[in-house]
Amino acid sequence: MTVFLLLLGCATPAGHLAFKDVMDHQIGKGIDDADAYPVFYRLKQGTVKSLPNGNQQYQYAAGRGGDCQLFFEVEPITRRIVRWSSAGSERDCVIPNAAPRT
Repeated sequence: MTVFLLLLGCATPAGHLAFKDVMDHQIGKGIDDADAYPVFYRLKQGTVKSLPNGNQQYQYAAGRGGDCQLFFEVEPITRRIVRWSSAGSERDCVIPNAAPRT
């Protein structure tokens, strides 16, 4: 029983898996599109910085309490999202109330 509880404690939370799935679906969307995650959920925008490859990186506060830093790499001419990343714990970078995966 103890081993099971230890393994359960190490499992990735369903909310974090949902977060990753939703962010993966942002690739190809315009950063200003009405259904783009940061626009639709009115995320607080942080810095925008130029990257060495010519793209721009947009930072947002996301997740529960805004404790997850969410980054979108955007191609400047088309303004399409080409990559995403996040900084924060699996508890912070979540889609709240996500149903467990089966």
